Amino acid sequence: MTLHESSVNYQNLIKDLAEMYPFDVSEVVLVEIIANSLDAKPDRIEISFDPLKKILVVTDNGKGMNFSEFEQYHDFAAGLKTRGSGIGFAGVGAKISFNIASKVLTETRSPFFEGGSNWYFDHRNKLVWEDIHPIHLSGFGTRVEVRFSPTEKISYSSTEDIEKLLNRHYLPLLDSHFLDYYEKCGFYSNTLKFVINGKPINPGKLIEKFHLESVREFKLKKAGREIGLGFFGLSPSDYPIGPDVCGVLLCTHGKVIKADFFNQFPNQIATRILGIVEIPELINFLITSKTDFSRQSRHKEFESIYDPARQEFKAWLDSLGILPQEVTGSDEALKLERELKKILNEVPELSEFFGFRQKKHILQENEKGTLFAIFQEGAEGTFPTFDGDSSKNPGLLDVGNFPGVALSEKKEGDKKASQISRNSKRGPKISFLEAVERVDLAWVDGNNIVINSGHPSYIKVRSNTTARRVHCLFAIAAAIQRFLSGADSKSELGFVDKMMAAWGKK
Repeated sequence: MTLHESSVNYQNLIKDLAEMYPFDVSEVVLVEIIANSLDAKPDRIEISFDPLKKILVVTDNGKGMNFSEFEQYHDFAAGLKTRGSGIGFAGVGAKISFNIASKVLTETRSPFFEGGSNWYFDHRNKLVWEDIHPIHLSGFGTRVEVRFSPTEKISYSSTEDIEKLLNRHYLPLLDSHFLDYYEKCGFYSNTLKFVINGKPINPGKLIEKFHLESVREFKLKKAGREIGLGFFGLSPSDYPIGPDVCGVLLCTHGKVIKADFFNQFPNQIATRILGIVEIPELINFLITSKTDFSRQSRHKEFESIYDPARQEFKAWLDSLGILPQEVTGSDEALKLERELKKILNEVPELSEFFGFRQKKHILQENEKGTLFAIFQEGAEGTFPTFDGDSSKNPGLLDVGNFPGVALSEKKEGDKKASQISRNSKRGPKISFLEAVERVDLAWVDGNNIVINSGHPSYIKVRSNTTARRVHCLFAIAAAIQRFLSGADSKSELGFVDKMMAAWGKK
C-alpha cells in the first residue's frame, strides 16, 4: 500500500482557505464539494449526513477524475482552479474540511482512471493519504466522505437544514426554467436532481414555490446578444430563503455568489424581495474564494454585463412606485464633475473608471492643408459631412451616444453620406441621494458616483462651501477605492465611512 504525505505547510493553508469564506467551515465543505460535483456535469448529486456519527457523504454520477486531477485533488501546493473554468476549486472542500475533520475518504471513476484515497492525520500529526480501491461507485463519478471530529459543531443536521443550504447557494438549480437554460448553455442536464438523505428534491417553479407577487421575468441582453436571464418578485414574508438573506441572488453557472440590491434602496420592501439573475459570463470575474466579484482591472467589461441587470431592477422598482429619486444635474454636482475633469490626467484611475480616453496628440489639417498636432481628448474626425460635401471639414468631433451608419465604398448609388452627430456630454457623473440609513459616504452605481447627502458628516459641513466640496471629493475617492479594491477589502475600507459618521454625529 502506497502512503502519500501532503506537501507544504497544510496547517496554515487549510486555515487560510477557510478564512476566505464568509460562512461556517462545515457549510464551506458542503458547498465546495457540491461545486466540484457540478463541474463534473452530473445529472444526480446525492447528499447524506449522519448527525450522530458526524459523517457527510456527497456522491455524483459525473465524469469522474482523471489521474492528473486526482493528484491535484490531494496537492495543497497545486494552484486553485483557473478563474472562469468552474464554480469550485480542485478538492478545496476536502482540504478545508481538515480544519474540523479527522478523515476524508474519496473514490472516483472515469473512462481512463479509477482510484481512491483514505486521507487522515497520522501519529505524527502529519496529513497523509493511502490508496484505496473504489467500492461504492457502480459507474463513473466521485464520492467524498468527510468524517468530522466528534467534538465539532456542524451547522446542519437534518434534511431540511441541507435543503436550506441548497436554497442559499444553488437556488437556480432547483428551478426547471433555469435548468432548461443551463442545458441550452451546455453546463448541466435539465434532469439534474439533488437527493438529500434519500429524499429527491424535485425542481419546480420557484416563483410559485415562494408565492411571489409583482413578478418581473426577463432576458438580459448586451448589444442584442442574450447574456442571461432572471426574475424579481415580492414574497409575502420577510427573508423567504433564510435568515438575513434577501434581495436579488446574483448567480453564475447556477451558484449563488451574492445577494444584491444594485445600490438601490427599497427599504420598505427590501426584506421581501427575492430575485435570481443568472449571468454565465460573470464566472470570469469571481474572486479567489468565488464568493464575490473582482472588477478592479476590467471595470468596463464587468459593467457591460452587470449593468443590464441593474437597469432591469431599477425598472421593476419604478413599476412598483418605489424607485429612489436621485438629485442629478445640480450646481453642486456640476462643479464636482468639473473638478474631477481637471485632475483626470494626474489620476489615470479616474479615466479608466469613468471610461475616458486620455488626451493625446492628434494630427489635424488646417484650411491650407497643413498638418499640425493638437493635444486633444481621444476623438475622431468624420468625413465626408454635410450631405456628402467632403470639402467642408468640421475638425475633430467627440464621440456621441449613438452610432453612425457605415456607407459602402462603391461609387454607384444615389445615397449620399450624411453628417454624423457626435455631440454628447462626456465626463464623470455625480448625483446626490439622501440615504440616512446608510453609513456609506458615497458609492458606485455603474459609471456614476452617488454622494450620500444624508450622511452625518455631509450634514455637518453642508453650510460651509469649501468644507462641503472637500468632503464630497473625499467621499468620491473613498467610493472608487472601495469599489476597485474588490470584495476582499470592503470591510477594511468601510472603516473610513464609520469614522466619518461618528465624527458627523458629534
